[in-house]
Amino acid sequence: MHGGRFLIYYGKCFMLSRERVTEILLLAVALIWASNYPLTKFGLVVLDVFVFNSIRFLVAFILLLMILRARSLSIHVEPSDRKKIFQLGLLASIVYQCAFIVGLNHTSSGNAAVILSTSPLWTAFFSARINKERLYPRIWIGLSVSLMGIVLIILGSGRKIEVGTEGFTGDLLILLAAILWGINTTLQKALLVRYSAVELSVLTVGIGALGLTLIALPPAMAMNWSAVSFPYVLAAILSGALSIGAANVLWTYGVKKFGPSRTANYNNLVPVFAFLIAYITIGEHVTPLQVAGSAMTLLGVWIVRR
Repeated sequence: MHGGRFLIYYGKCFMLSRERVTEILLLAVALIWASNYPLTKFGLVVLDVFVFNSIRFLVAFILLLMILRARSLSIHVEPSDRKKIFQLGLLASIVYQCAFIVGLNHTSSGNAAVILSTSPLWTAFFSARINKERLYPRIWIGLSVSLMGIVLIILGSGRKIEVGTEGFTGDLLILLAAILWGINTTLQKALLVRYSAVELSVLTVGIGALGLTLIALPPAMAMNWSAVSFPYVLAAILSGALSIGAANVLWTYGVKKFGPSRTANYNNLVPVFAFLIAYITIGEHVTPLQVAGSAMTLLGVWIVRR
């Protein structure tokens, strides 16, 4: 009897630990995406934005294929899912990436950070409309609290948030990127019933690798590759392996386990981690408003995960 009680207790602990592991993995995704900013900034000093993106996706696709092979998995796509997967890959890996990169080049970083922070709210909206997901009041409260925290972080950093015609096109493109990410996260749920996180990531990233490489061909042919030193290419390789390859699988796994709305809220931690990384690595000044914003963002995530 004592042994039976122990097994029941151990089983309960194991089930709880699986949820905690998923949370840790999503925290890792937020940390990877936050670390990706300085890495990308470094690579874009020399590389064209579309060439940089193409290298990232090619590296990520190769990495995902290696993971698939190591797990002895093969992908069989149902005929009824082919169009859906193609649309998802086109949306998440090509249209979103182009909207984000081009938009960022035409607006301020402050504007981009605030606008992109709305992606969890878009995810919640589309989950309710497309997946008929029931959104409890605490989810809306938590998402709103996190968003307000991010705004405080941006304001506390002293970065200028501009509202005007000069960066209006960039602002619209960043808003489009935030909406597209919300749709992408929502549409993954139905496909994850039949495909694993790795399988779906291989398919969507593969579509992105092909499309972005075709887009990058003209600037790649015009570049003087002899003037490009290896560290800049390495930045693209590391960015692809981590922020596109590894993070994409972990994010998709989170959507499968937690659902779109709860998973999307972890995206709010990216500015918090970016702010901490900047403080640790380059000694960026910390203001009380940034500390308050970080605490508010973490509070919002805690409210959603309850």
